[in-house]
Amino acid sequence: MPAALAGPIEFGSAELRRALSERGLSSSSISIEKQLEGKPECYTIIRNSISGGDERGLMYGLLAAAEQVRANGHLSNATGCPGVAMRGIRYFLHNHDLEQQWYYSRDYWDEYLAMLARNRFNRFNLVFAHQTNYLAPPYPFWLSLPGFPEIRVPGLSAEQQRKNLEMLRYISQAAADHGIDFTLGIWEHNVQTRMEPTTVGITRENIGPYSNEALKMILRSCPAIRSVQMRTNEESGIPSDFRLHFYRDYIYPAIRDAGHPVYLDLRAWAVAKDMIDAADQVGVPVRVSTKYWAEDVGRPYQPAETFPGYSYLNFLEKPHSYPFYWELWGLGSHRLLLWGNPDFVRRAAATFHLGDAVGFEIDPPLAQKGFGNRPGVWGVFTAAQKDRMFWKWEFERYWMFYLLWGRLTYDPGAPDSIWLAELRRRFGPAAVDVLDAYRAASDVINEIVAAHLADPNMYIWPEINPGGLLDDYRDVLPSDWRYIAAIPEAVRSRIEHAASAKQTPFETAALLNELARRSEAAVTRADRKIPAGNAEWRSTKPDFEVLTLLARYHALKQTATDQTTYFDAIGDRAALDSAARDLKRALDIWEQLVRLTDGVYPEEMAFGPDDVGHWKDKLPYVRHDLELVRERGNLFDKYGRFDFGFDFGGPVKTPSSPSAYRATAFVLSNTVAPRFQPVDAGTNYTGALGYGWAAAGERSSEAIPLTPYLEVRAVAKNPANLPHDVLYRDFIRGHGPQVFRVKTGPGDYTVHLIRPDHTEATSQLKADGDNLNVTFPAGDWSVSGLVIQGPKSRLPLRPQTFPKTLPRPDIAHQPPVSVDAARGIALTIQIAPDASVSSVRLHYRPVNQLAKFKLIEKRAGPYSFTIPASDVSPKWDLMYYFEILNTGGSGWFQPDPHTATPYYVIKTALSSQYN
Repeated sequence: MPAALAGPIEFGSAELRRALSERGLSSSSISIEKQLEGKPECYTIIRNSISGGDERGLMYGLLAAAEQVRANGHLSNATGCPGVAMRGIRYFLHNHDLEQQWYYSRDYWDEYLAMLARNRFNRFNLVFAHQTNYLAPPYPFWLSLPGFPEIRVPGLSAEQQRKNLEMLRYISQAAADHGIDFTLGIWEHNVQTRMEPTTVGITRENIGPYSNEALKMILRSCPAIRSVQMRTNEESGIPSDFRLHFYRDYIYPAIRDAGHPVYLDLRAWAVAKDMIDAADQVGVPVRVSTKYWAEDVGRPYQPAETFPGYSYLNFLEKPHSYPFYWELWGLGSHRLLLWGNPDFVRRAAATFHLGDAVGFEIDPPLAQKGFGNRPGVWGVFTAAQKDRMFWKWEFERYWMFYLLWGRLTYDPGAPDSIWLAELRRRFGPAAVDVLDAYRAASDVINEIVAAHLADPNMYIWPEINPGGLLDDYRDVLPSDWRYIAAIPEAVRSRIEHAASAKQTPFETAALLNELARRSEAAVTRADRKIPAGNAEWRSTKPDFEVLTLLARYHALKQTATDQTTYFDAIGDRAALDSAARDLKRALDIWEQLVRLTDGVYPEEMAFGPDDVGHWKDKLPYVRHDLELVRERGNLFDKYGRFDFGFDFGGPVKTPSSPSAYRATAFVLSNTVAPRFQPVDAGTNYTGALGYGWAAAGERSSEAIPLTPYLEVRAVAKNPANLPHDVLYRDFIRGHGPQVFRVKTGPGDYTVHLIRPDHTEATSQLKADGDNLNVTFPAGDWSVSGLVIQGPKSRLPLRPQTFPKTLPRPDIAHQPPVSVDAARGIALTIQIAPDASVSSVRLHYRPVNQLAKFKLIEKRAGPYSFTIPASDVSPKWDLMYYFEILNTGGSGWFQPDPHTATPYYVIKTALSSQYN
């Protein structure tokens, strides 16, 4: 009988028998007494007795016994209990052509689910109808309902429909037989409004009754389905005015009436509280999940402060009626390249308990391969690279990812010897070197995402994207605003001599360069020890090399953008020259990246909605960064430093919020030259604005189109409208001697009226009190810009200075485990030596992303703080951290973000709750 048709204990027993056979031992050589006793999912091996707290725990005990036999030929005493209760994998169906290779193969599912079980995963979520019209909604692809003959899939045969349902039943049962809870993910119950339907017959009137009957029948046909994950926001395809009625009166009752217990999993993002309340009213058990680090995987902790909707919002308010778990969205960041850092997983595992969460679910590489149902079949490598393909199924390439995320969340104390044994089997004496390469290379994308979150959604792919154009790279925020400075923030702190412990762009660059150095050195060592014909190394090495080059590229782009931002603020030509040098080196690296990957990886890789293709598609953007700097240099050579610069053209929007991630300053105003302020025909003078037209007049704006968002972010192929010559290409056309007024302050000024044909008219003017009135010529005129040089630009330029990195002192703090919410919280931190300490700041807030951090500062020791009782609530646990500033203008965080979760969390309750 195939293992997938047996059960968890039978699967574990089969694994143990296989291990004995591989060792040449008979099954009778070891007497096994299988028992069920103890805590769920726990096991004990004592001599020849294996016991488990439940079937899954006993299966884990048998799997552990099999590993011992393979390694040592005998059993040793051992115990195991889960460190994290829910350990899940999420996968998506997106592409008809690609799925023919694996989805309908029972062998595939037997091997995939066996791999998940061996690695101690206990949940598998298979998602249908995710953000496209493919399989949306999925019900008519599985079954036809006699009561709704009008709802069908054109061209879908009854045989194919039967096969689809049979496969779903097989997968869910095979998961159960491997001790894995199967979750049916249904993103859309109808296509979203912008999508072309792939089904017919669905109407507002019948979608509720139809979905109720269909879901009920699916759950009864597939009794091994343990939970259903749903979206109940606009992404569901259900109109907002109908949504509560649809889910409360049709979907939730179908889950309740499934005939066996089924959990409802709801995503916290944009889920209305009435949806959770409705599930409680209907009698459906609910779990709620939210994003761990937006739709990417950044660092191994939940960001202290980020885009609230891409974190936990206010869902950790106490008490809540629902279990809670974390979703690690690898869909945005980790799509193709290998990943495997045990230190990262160990740290992350400890954070999955935040908010008393029950666990996590993570997207593995390839989870969204073929997004958009683009036709054609393609693999990890091109067809010409068959000597790199050591696998039968593509998931086997990512064995390290699955091994670490499963084993280290079941047992965070699991030793490196587990994966080193597997690395030795695959790479022989190079095992330690390959693990070193995995460790360093795996951190590259995590750190790029941490410092530069191009989109908290999954729309931009950092494994192939250079981060967008230089000027937008500057505007993009880091993932965690508490510990990494945005580039303008870091530059402003330097100019204002404001101390900060936040990671600066130059520190980000140093971190990335160190990862590149370590990865390259480990690959070089491994290369010397691994035979040339090792197919897995031929598959692994290019991924590490890509990640090494990406680290070096972004290190240079961080420093180049920093220096360009400094130049724009100060007018220091040396900073611009430094940026140009870094960008030239960055271009060399990207060209090297293209040579490495061209012909090796497919040209049309699709893992998400927009960022599709290959590294070579990004070359126009990388080259254009140099052009953006060259244009700055040309204008500087012509006008030097100036007090005021105005770019005349069409109206320009400004960001509504610093966190408007798709509407940054450059996205909205890339028609405006750097160092210049936008002016249009309707920009009238006000004292608050400080510049504008002094009176009405005959004038009109001649605008140029904005570079579209997908080009600004280096997503679109063959960009056709990259920003260039923006000062001259737009202008204001007018007639007559009109006055443009600028609040300059008293003094003499040189004024340049810049025309669209690159000529200019220069005049010397004296301010009238605080205002300078620039009179435009009589007759018709067209002006592209205005440059005013005066007292400020004649001041000597101060040399650029940087914060000094000082040795970290010994820092000690003992956090309270819990506190009485009716009282204040006393905290003390010890620092030795503290001679270089200029001040210590305590930052704190509730564990609520909608709350703002508060600050208490001490400029001298002893460093004792009291959080007032008014800031402590039994409804919210409280988080805090220390920022220690030093005389070098830099500082340290406690805890240190590079070695620990960088904040403490205190559980709060009223004193009566402790009794």
